[in-house]
Amino acid sequence: MAISFETIQPYLTAPAVAAALAAVLAGTVFWNILTNILTSPIPSSVPGPLLARLTYKWLIAVDTSGYRGRTVHELHKKYGPVVRLSPSEVSFSSKDAVKSIYSASATVIKGPAYDHFGRKGMFQMKDPQEHRERYRRVAHIFSASSLQQMEPLVQAVMDRTVAAFVQRAGQAVDALHWCRMMALDVAGEVLMGKAFGAFEGEGGKAPVYVDHLDNAYIVWNLWSIAPLLCWVLELLPIKGIREFFAGGDYVYKYGADAVHDYIAREGRASSRRNLLTKLIAGNDENGTEPLSDEDIITEVSNLTFAAVDTTGNTATYALYRLACHPEWQQKLQREIRASGAADKGFAYKAVQGLPILNAVYTETLRLHPAAPSALPRQTVAPITEIAGLQLPAKTLVSMQATTTQRDPAYFPKPEQFDPSRWLTADGQIYQGTPDMQEMMIVWGGKGPRVCMGQYMATMEIKLLLARLMAQFTVRLQSEATHDEMVMTDHFTLIPKGKRCGLVFTVE
Repeated sequence: MAISFETIQPYLTAPAVAAALAAVLAGTVFWNILTNILTSPIPSSVPGPLLARLTYKWLIAVDTSGYRGRTVHELHKKYGPVVRLSPSEVSFSSKDAVKSIYSASATVIKGPAYDHFGRKGMFQMKDPQEHRERYRRVAHIFSASSLQQMEPLVQAVMDRTVAAFVQRAGQAVDALHWCRMMALDVAGEVLMGKAFGAFEGEGGKAPVYVDHLDNAYIVWNLWSIAPLLCWVLELLPIKGIREFFAGGDYVYKYGADAVHDYIAREGRASSRRNLLTKLIAGNDENGTEPLSDEDIITEVSNLTFAAVDTTGNTATYALYRLACHPEWQQKLQREIRASGAADKGFAYKAVQGLPILNAVYTETLRLHPAAPSALPRQTVAPITEIAGLQLPAKTLVSMQATTTQRDPAYFPKPEQFDPSRWLTADGQIYQGTPDMQEMMIVWGGKGPRVCMGQYMATMEIKLLLARLMAQFTVRLQSEATHDEMVMTDHFTLIPKGKRCGLVFTVE
């Protein structure tokens, strides 16, 4: 007898349909878990939480919460230097894994997550040859001589930044906001040919660009961990959601408008000294042709993305740590005054090599790395050996600075802010042991993926600290500042409260 809809209609009650859907869902989940267990490329001996053996989806909740770095750090403390994070992902924390994952000789490539981080530029490139060629055509703009030429632009932004703190002396101030505005205007001056006007907003309000920048980071992170959810959300006819997901498009449009306006105004052979001019002109020394305008727009937009939060957040955490440790604040103030840097106009050459300033800066980077959690890579060879563990192709591997830079074997009392670990017995700059340097994996990156902008960021932060500490004493607004500054991460470091309440008093 043929089965018609009328035959089965009496059985299609709401409870029956719900039960059937639940059974299908449960069956699908069970099948996915069983498949993950049976096909996992990771040796069963690799320890980790039970959920990590069953599915990668538990990481979605952890990533979305902003506490991946802290969560994985606790897993390493529990399970050791090798931890399973999912059926196809392993986290390492030992020194002997660094070279296998991040050095120039490493055979792994960037993981799939980078496919979702904006438009394809050097940062997103996974193919080593493609990346090497782009690096060759871009790296010259960050040479030592280029940075010397950029210093007047950076110093002009420092003048505006210090003025903002002077105007608010004795009052509670959100240091995070002003440090980000500093980084934003420096990026605008050197990468896009004009400042963003970050200090011109009424009442100190940030340019709208910053809102879109913040949204873009969150959206890209969501795309990397939950693409199906993002795809569904983008289809919803809700204006707020669509504007939220369009943050990255706005930022790239701003970059395109800025580059086109600069070329129309200055031409392609401008005498202006900024990084955009150098990028447009190409590099005669190694005979490379300039990038296309489209590629230039992508690169300067990506570099601006990278510069604002990494530099601004690191500067903020340095000020926060000085407010928490008045003994180090006083040492730094004495050093700056004794150096005569003020009489030299705070030229970078006058402050760059100050030992205590360098120690405070380096210790801030250790405790508060700009990218606290995983920098994922993917194995390519049929078998890749990392820290004695043999892994097949397409296994995700990573290390995180939150853990490596808190390893007590190399950094005694790792949770303690102690700049003296970066000073010699006679008070000079100490670079650390080779092992300490190896475990400082994030600032600037390692190997061929080293951050080109790290020296520019170092210049900005050291100049800001020197100039502020020469004029002010800084303290916490209240004990609530500690809660504001709890570390969270959405790829980059973000203070939990998204502000840092400090009070700057004129000396």
